[in-house]
Amino acid sequence: MAVDYSRLAADYDAARADEAVDRDFWLRGLVEVGGVRPGDRILDVGAGTGRFARLLAGSSRVLALDASRAMMEASRGKGPFDRVLGDAHALPFRRDAFDVAVLVMVVHQLADLPRVLGEVARVARRAALATTDIATRQLGILEEAFPSLLRIDRRRFPPIDRLVSALEAAGFSQVTVEERRLRRTIPTSAQLERVRRKYVSTLDLIPPAEFRAGLEFLERELPRRCGEAYEIDGGFTFVGASR
Repeated sequence: MAVDYSRLAADYDAARADEAVDRDFWLRGLVEVGGVRPGDRILDVGAGTGRFARLLAGSSRVLALDASRAMMEASRGKGPFDRVLGDAHALPFRRDAFDVAVLVMVVHQLADLPRVLGEVARVARRAALATTDIATRQLGILEEAFPSLLRIDRRRFPPIDRLVSALEAAGFSQVTVEERRLRRTIPTSAQLERVRRKYVSTLDLIPPAEFRAGLEFLERELPRRCGEAYEIDGGFTFVGASR
């Protein structure tokens, strides 16, 4: 079940990007759990608009790869990193070309997870991943607004034990897993705008009528229940692997 990112690229950063969160939560997890180090040769797999490639390029040589031309175009001007339009299922690089490959909220997008991880293990000595543990995923009021959201997510996100097994089968002998919580408060109006822009990619996969009805529900209920401040509290899983 694939999301058409060519339609989302223009609004992608407006719906998701927050430099402080990207640096203090996502980048920190990649460094502390995934073992990303200054000076590493880094392959950013599924780099999208280059949010994390830009941050990583501050201390390392980074190559950003994505299958969406629109997303790659949106990454231009973000920083001193190279870009390649390509398919993670057949990485166009030689063996051990990179010290580490990073995959941030990417594994649920992959048609063939074992094949991609095999490719990652071929071209990189280490891997740093961030994903969601679907066994514990909770979306609060979004689950009320969009009844099919979690059901679709359960088909998209691989369970953590399956991800670990796939990494080991790909040739990574040491795998570390750690769940971290992301907590922050944003204006309720900002959260509504994020939903309108489909900041959760699965929102692009639910039936249009369900999305419209759910958005109307949130426009009515979020201000009533939350006032002017919407609290985000979500768990994400970081995985570090090395050969």
